[in-house]
Amino acid sequence: MSNATVKDYEEILRVAQLYVDGCARGDGEGMKPAFHASATINGAPIQTLFDGATQAGPTDSRARVDVLDVVNDVAVIRVTLENYFGADYVDFHVLKKDESGWKILAKVFTGV
Repeated sequence: MSNATVKDYEEILRVAQLYVDGCARGDGEGMKPAFHASATINGAPIQTLFDGATQAGPTDSRARVDVLDVVNDVAVIRVTLENYFGADYVDFHVLKKDESGWKILAKVFTGV
């Protein structure tokens, strides 16, 4: 059950958009502000994502972000990413809100 405010949803979507835009532009540095410093990607350090996005470069991908649930200071979103270098993916991101705002703590993904 969600108890989030509209402002929470807007901030969560803003953070997700940093990630989506970074994927499309091949800009690992640009997506960094969306992630907590100790975030992980499929259990590995998040720097793996930043390096991989930058190395891959720009792509013609499209994304949809769905906020699945928000409870207090925790949220879960699904990112459906199409045509990321010809492949499609689904990500689940867990976000946590602290004094600096919403940040992604973990990204888990799979190809579809």
